[in-house]
Amino acid sequence: MSTQTVNRTRPKAISRSRVVAIFLLGIFMGALDHGIVGPALSSILNSFEVGASWGVWSFTIYTLLFAVSIPVMGKLSDRFGRKRTFMSGITLFAVGSVIAALAPNFGMFLLGRAIQAIGSGGIFPITAAQIAASYPPEKRGKALGWIGVCFGIGTIMGPLVGGLIISFAEWQWIFLINVPIALVILLFISRYRSEQETSKKTIDGFGIAALSLLIASMMLAITEKSLWLALIAIVLLPILIMVERKQADPIVKLSYFTKSSTLLLLIASLASGFVMATAINMLPYYAETLLDIHKGNSGLTVMPMAVASMVASLLAGYMSDRIGAKRVLLVGFVITLIGAAALALGTESLPLFVLTILIMGFGVGIVIGAPLNVMVLQAVGMQEMGAAVGYLSLLRSIGSTLGPTLAGQLLLSTDDGFAYLYVISAAVSVASLVLVSMWSSRAKTASVGALQKST
Repeated sequence: MSTQTVNRTRPKAISRSRVVAIFLLGIFMGALDHGIVGPALSSILNSFEVGASWGVWSFTIYTLLFAVSIPVMGKLSDRFGRKRTFMSGITLFAVGSVIAALAPNFGMFLLGRAIQAIGSGGIFPITAAQIAASYPPEKRGKALGWIGVCFGIGTIMGPLVGGLIISFAEWQWIFLINVPIALVILLFISRYRSEQETSKKTIDGFGIAALSLLIASMMLAITEKSLWLALIAIVLLPILIMVERKQADPIVKLSYFTKSSTLLLLIASLASGFVMATAINMLPYYAETLLDIHKGNSGLTVMPMAVASMVASLLAGYMSDRIGAKRVLLVGFVITLIGAAALALGTESLPLFVLTILIMGFGVGIVIGAPLNVMVLQAVGMQEMGAAVGYLSLLRSIGSTLGPTLAGQLLLSTDDGFAYLYVISAAVSVASLVLVSMWSSRAKTASVGALQKST
């Protein structure tokens, strides 16, 4: 009798493709929200009667806490399971959305954005780890390529949906729209029966706190250009290392930063974030300044790059399974090198500009897409999948923060700021080519049986 009761309450098994689709819907929701806020920012600031200088914090606090939460959520997914961590991330994202929408003041609005960011840390890297665990090595790249597609669609639709909402409804709906999407995800994911083997070791609470402070101070030092915060980060680094050496299951596995098989990939991920940010974030201003494109239309220049990035992400995943992720990643950095060099030289006509950003977008789609995830999973064990992908995402996030910060300094200090910026971006691509060419996996690829067992 009791056995029958247990069987009835146990979640029904659903197909692998449906599970992956549910996780990818989380990626789409996060990407949509990231782009949807921009068109509504002026309405939000007017509603709370705050200036533009405060408005920047609606993005800064999100970027900051997203970076902090990535490695923590990744590690917790290895400890408590990807399903539970993903559901927690979706729930936090929905709760944060409601708080932001119903906030009585700007402080509560920022709290909502902060909770959203923490939730995002349980969505993006966990999805990559789940997809990798759901497919055998020979099919993993193609499956991971869909992350870039869903992210690209959400990124393109974000500003468009945001503009429509602001035109026909109050700005609060740009956040409330996340709630039904989150409920659909939670409803379907609850039916997924996870059989992932998890770690039972004690949670490294002190390490989590020290790492969070280190990342926060480092990210703020970059964005605020603060020497004091940079010094705090420098002081925290050896403290974190000493703490983690004594932990049974540290939040920071120091071998990731001492073994070439993982260190080279982390540096490449940092570089990919830098290349991506200098390409995408600065493109509208580039179009306004050098091509005299009207400010109201300059944002549309991102669309061809986003479309090219989506196509490249899917193709890169497919080719990673065919010719190897390392070769595909090398091709990606060659393409970003060509694109950055073209942008550094300047484009005198709109058709040439569109061709250049299509090339750059194609390269970006490869270097931030499946190949790096496939390679890092070849270098670590299945038990560390969540943490490894989390650190890959963290380094990419740091790189994407460094890009606009450096761009701002160059544009303020010289008339040829764009030329210098893209020369640096090209140099980063060259350095990445050297690093990736040196990489070789030190870990054996997990067997198909182990992969199936981990899902």
